[in-house]
Amino acid sequence: MSEVPVFAVVGHPNEGKSSVVSTLTEDDSVPISAVPGETRQCVTYAIKVDGETLLRFVDTPGFEMPQQTLRWMRQFSGPTERLVEEFILAHQDDPRFRDDCELLRPLAKNAGIVYVVDGSRPLRPNDEAEMEILRLTGRPRMAVINPKGGDTTYLNEWKGAFGKTFNVNLQFNAHRATFKERIALLQALQHIEQEWGGAIARVVAALQADWQGRLDACADAILDLLAKALTLLVSGTSPGESVLEREKQRETLVAAFQDKLARLEGECRRELKSRFQHNLFKADLAAGSVAGQDLFSEETWQVLGLTRQQLSLAMATVGATVGAAIDVAAAGVTFGVFTIGTGLAGGIAGWTATRPLARLKVELGPYSRELGGCRLQVGPLRNPQLMFVLLDRALIYFHCVSNWAHARREEATTTLAEGKKGVTAGWDRERRRLFEKYQACLLKGQLGKANDLRSQLQQLLIRAMEEER
Repeated sequence: MSEVPVFAVVGHPNEGKSSVVSTLTEDDSVPISAVPGETRQCVTYAIKVDGETLLRFVDTPGFEMPQQTLRWMRQFSGPTERLVEEFILAHQDDPRFRDDCELLRPLAKNAGIVYVVDGSRPLRPNDEAEMEILRLTGRPRMAVINPKGGDTTYLNEWKGAFGKTFNVNLQFNAHRATFKERIALLQALQHIEQEWGGAIARVVAALQADWQGRLDACADAILDLLAKALTLLVSGTSPGESVLEREKQRETLVAAFQDKLARLEGECRRELKSRFQHNLFKADLAAGSVAGQDLFSEETWQVLGLTRQQLSLAMATVGATVGAAIDVAAAGVTFGVFTIGTGLAGGIAGWTATRPLARLKVELGPYSRELGGCRLQVGPLRNPQLMFVLLDRALIYFHCVSNWAHARREEATTTLAEGKKGVTAGWDRERRRLFEKYQACLLKGQLGKANDLRSQLQQLLIRAMEEER
């Protein structure tokens, strides 16, 4: 046995072998096609942590001539340990047996076997021939039922057949498998060969430690987003003091604020995505649902974030203005917030167009006259709803990207039902209050106190991430 355990993933064409390899190794470069026979050569992919190869899986072609292969093997009279090598030597120049020889090559080098079948179809004579071939090789073996499309109609039939031939069998949907399910499959491999148990146990331990590191990094990325978003401000000076000029400048500032906030959220999402080794993953989060809406849409603020009652309690902690802000952020008033009118200023900062200009100093930040012009500032936003909406969106994105199997190639969708369906509205008061204190410290410029809260907040976020898995 090599220092790094090697398993050949074998089976009939188009049963999901490549999908199993892709998901187990978190490698979306593995070619996956609905066309049978696309894999013609053995290709090795590795599970790596910090650049170190811990385990290898060999993606193989599918059986093409199992009945004929089995017939030859049953007639073989040489040493059992030479069976696979002699079959390859006898058939490697016969194009009919090209794929069968290729898939058996890793077994000739003492690879373990992971036999993959599509549990959505019934058992056939060719399957029985394949299983008997694998038994005759004498290699440690595990069977995996990959129910394509989630159909498990024939699950019991397959399990009954596997009981006669395989050391271990389990169900593993390669297109939907979570981290826990991947770990469960790897742990099962420990039991097919005693001498491999220790090596695979080390792989599992390394992956679990790596996963914890990913959660820590994701929690940090979300807290960094909050720190930047909750202290964000843009300012500018209108050339004159007329209402028209002020409104034009305010529109420009609001648009700039909106753009910068969206960019900060995008940076956070890219960081979360990078932690899970996705290259092809695209989450529109999701067309037709609130998670797919723009951050500044009315529906986003109706469905995510806190309820009206929760928000009124949060206002007291953060020190935001109570009134119009609650209506906009918690109820069905448009988050035209980030448009003009009673939008950003009226809904989030608490300012409305009916208030005198001088009130801008209180609600929107420093205001002064400068050489005949007016200086306007948008932000930081004091309404805590912004923080909880950002938290909800970040946790929804995390849940999607962390559970997205690498074999799954369609675009992600996450559908949320009606009502407050984010995560934060379901938190207890103490958990919400810690985040509210964090925002209050940021707004007061108490960065030391804000940093002191980060370790607690990080643990709360990790708990929320684990609850979502």
